[in-house]
Amino acid sequence: MNIFSDDSDFQFGSTTYSDGGRFGPVMRPHLELVIVREGTAEVVAEGQSIQLQSGHAALVYSRTYLQYEFRDRTDTTVLWCEVSSPSSTDLLTNTLSGLPIAVPVSNRMLDLQQMGIEVALMDTLTAVPLRAALGRALFQEFIFQAETANSEHSIHRSVLRAKGFIEDHLAVPCSLNEVAKFANVTPQYLTRLFRRDLNVTPIQYLWRQRAKKANQLLQRTSLSVSEIAFACGYDNPNHFSRHIKEQFGAPPTELRRRRLEK
Repeated sequence: MNIFSDDSDFQFGSTTYSDGGRFGPVMRPHLELVIVREGTAEVVAEGQSIQLQSGHAALVYSRTYLQYEFRDRTDTTVLWCEVSSPSSTDLLTNTLSGLPIAVPVSNRMLDLQQMGIEVALMDTLTAVPLRAALGRALFQEFIFQAETANSEHSIHRSVLRAKGFIEDHLAVPCSLNEVAKFANVTPQYLTRLFRRDLNVTPIQYLWRQRAKKANQLLQRTSLSVSEIAFACGYDNPNHFSRHIKEQFGAPPTELRRRRLEK
């Protein structure tokens, strides 16, 4: 996402509006990512009203008019990252078109925002490019979450439930019947839904996720091959080695060696 010019400046902050309040109007081009941590906010930008609930983030862009309204007799806490100088308003508009305006805030958003706030307090020249890097990453994370929400919108809710169950149970035995029971459908129907929406069966998805997690552990930890195998739900190291070679074209020890040589 190259919507920012090289000299774009990112400003991070947080504010609590006690017993309601108002921010704005801002009568100039304005782009910011806002996170509502507590309370609710109404955002009016270019005549469009957006209702933001606690735990949600929105990417707000206006050319001529922006105003926030916060509910009376309610404390509202908002986090924000404002950026100057998008490289192209047309590119920005095209990037945002088709994406949801607001999405549930992710842990990565909160982490990036908090780091941005901390860096904003540093009065050094080296803090400026660091703040810019955090700002770009924060905006990219929002777009990633928005695109993910769009792609998952067309996936059956039973598939989403099953995916979540599988990803939480990679280290333990996990049968199709257990996954289907959690998704509240029959195993046969769940398999049909997975094939339709993800082009794999639930069990194929399970083993792909196990292999992906195992590869991450091989690359990023000093755990032994046996420890990684059992941590990712494999029956034994031999099974683990064969499956990793099928998925990535090399056995676990070779994958780790390649990483260390880079």
